[in-house]
Amino acid sequence: MNNKYSPLVNSHFIVGRGSINFIRQLDKKRAVVIYDGRILSDTIKEQIIKLVAENNGECRFIADIRNEPFFSDILKAADDMKSFDPDLIIAIGGGSVLDTAKAMHLFYEYPEMSMEDALVPYNLPKLGVKAIMVAIPTTTGTGSETTSAAVFMDQLTKAKHLMLSNELIPAYAILDANFTDSLPKTIAANTGMDALTHALEASVCKTASPMVISIAVGAALDILENLESSVSSRHQDVKANAREICHVAASLAGVVITNSCAGLAHGFDQPGAYFGLPHGMVCGLLLPYTTAFASPHASYAKLAKRLGIEGDNKKELCQKLVDYLMEFSKKIGIPSNFAEAGIDESMFMAKLDDFADLAISAVATKLSPKLPSFQEAKKLLIDAYYGNQPLVISEL
Repeated sequence: MNNKYSPLVNSHFIVGRGSINFIRQLDKKRAVVIYDGRILSDTIKEQIIKLVAENNGECRFIADIRNEPFFSDILKAADDMKSFDPDLIIAIGGGSVLDTAKAMHLFYEYPEMSMEDALVPYNLPKLGVKAIMVAIPTTTGTGSETTSAAVFMDQLTKAKHLMLSNELIPAYAILDANFTDSLPKTIAANTGMDALTHALEASVCKTASPMVISIAVGAALDILENLESSVSSRHQDVKANAREICHVAASLAGVVITNSCAGLAHGFDQPGAYFGLPHGMVCGLLLPYTTAFASPHASYAKLAKRLGIEGDNKKELCQKLVDYLMEFSKKIGIPSNFAEAGIDESMFMAKLDDFADLAISAVATKLSPKLPSFQEAKKLLIDAYYGNQPLVISEL
């Protein structure tokens, strides 16, 4: 959203362990399920079938999504969906599953739409006429269950494309933390840092409203207070509680980037995609550097105070927050720099100009509180490669 006076848009939230049972309350008769077969057990499949059957409904599992989808895969799955004529679309899985389901929903309701038209930002027709979508995230971080974006890949060029419209936001987001308990600690750390980055970046976005800022700072605080326990606590009850708090906070972080925008870490994440690093890990790696560059900022200072950090002025508070983020990332296993992440120095430097060009042209970068020059972008990337101490330089 680029108008701070626009209404806050979000999914209807259904929250709590066991909240998948809400499906029965929708009273739909023909449900299709888009899922990741690696994480959806036969027990959960049977549960979904029974929930739909309670209203004399029929359920069909039509798309097992295990990687970022190709556009051609989306169209084929949408055709399969059309033959069943569902009135309910259930997406259960990580970000790729949820994004795929959003795109399938679009082409199910508008099969004649071209890819070119689908990629025009905020220009999609109304969805929900033939079916409503329910998103059930099984990871904690992408926020796709509440966002207006769907990412997919061109099979020929391997380039990523983005559909962007509030119409893509699922009608319901079921935040059932039972699905997060089996997440490996590495995935919990990476996706949690993606969510933290969403929250922090939304809190300083040029288009953020006071409500967005309030939600973003609160979500960031919840993640910072609970993610370490979510990743590594040896006490199951402590870990389960932390995972539930982080799961809700991650969805709220998705809400705030939908109602503002992501920021510098997302604009500078090109090396991650190029070298095949997990997106959330790259966000966590970059976050101290991009936070320092965008500082000092009132939202960062507010978060620092709520974390118990003391400082005589906004600049000092922001610097201490940057230092805190660097140590926090280390505690949950996020590399401190690209060299530590295993990227070859010569290969990184050979692409440095390209990475910097892409970073300064990204929409997320342009909506951050401070727009870097080409040289500043290169310096930030070099610092992030070698692990140079990120410093808050000057007042805005």
